[in-house]
Amino acid sequence: MADIDLYLTLLRCSFRELALGNSLQFASSKVLWSELAWSNILMKSVFFVFTLWTFFVSSSVLALNAQELRLKLSQLSLGLEVETVLTGPLDGFYRVVLSDGSVLHTTENGNYFIYGDLFRVEKDKVYNHDEKERNERRRGMLSDVDESELIIFASTSDQTLATITVFTDIDCGFCRKFHEDVPEMNRLGITVRYMAFPRNGIFEDQVSEEYTSEFKKLRSVWCSDRQRFYLTLAKTGAGIAEKECDTPIVKHYALGQKMNVAGTPTIVNEDGRMTMGYRSASQLALELGIQ
Repeated sequence: MADIDLYLTLLRCSFRELALGNSLQFASSKVLWSELAWSNILMKSVFFVFTLWTFFVSSSVLALNAQELRLKLSQLSLGLEVETVLTGPLDGFYRVVLSDGSVLHTTENGNYFIYGDLFRVEKDKVYNHDEKERNERRRGMLSDVDESELIIFASTSDQTLATITVFTDIDCGFCRKFHEDVPEMNRLGITVRYMAFPRNGIFEDQVSEEYTSEFKKLRSVWCSDRQRFYLTLAKTGAGIAEKECDTPIVKHYALGQKMNVAGTPTIVNEDGRMTMGYRSASQLALELGIQ
């Protein structure tokens, strides 16, 4: 502590006295310091200031731009597929969106990252900042989908109060239960748009060109001239004639993966909110705010 006090006292001395090379005399302590002692402390001061300057300059220099950060993350052995790199809500951090919709928050130099959602606290409420961003991302993706590639069960009410997009499979038990409620959903003013999502993927394995049974059943429905009828029939468990044609199923499946769809049925609302699993017509109407 005494060294620090003396150090601070010396810093208060005028540079004129230093230039004259006189010994410094302090009324309180009567301590004499040699030029050597002063030079030692002066060098330490210069080193301290230089260290601070180096820290701030290096921090700025080491910050990566979005393209450099994307390259650095892609070179890791984690198999990260970066979709976008954005300025995040945290100072000094980037917000990195991966291809499956999950998020990293990384330091500007890319040396540290946090995987997972960022939550914001406002008064007594907690908001998921990243889920809000994901909703907007999903909404944008669905806006680019051609409705002619979907199987649509339109609202039978006087007006359409809500529209949902549902990733579905033929053999999924809860998908079948959900489909039984579609007429009631339509009566309540809900339009249901179906997208194909074979639960076991497109191919039997990574090296085979053999399609999965789920894909073949969905393809037969999409290739039929009465899609709504045959989708309903197939969901009862009845066999339908196998058909082949060009379908959007691969495109639907890839889109579902980008949205991080992990099972069926998966429901996406117009605002991009996504829920997985069965919902009855009344539950869905309540969640959509129309009942």
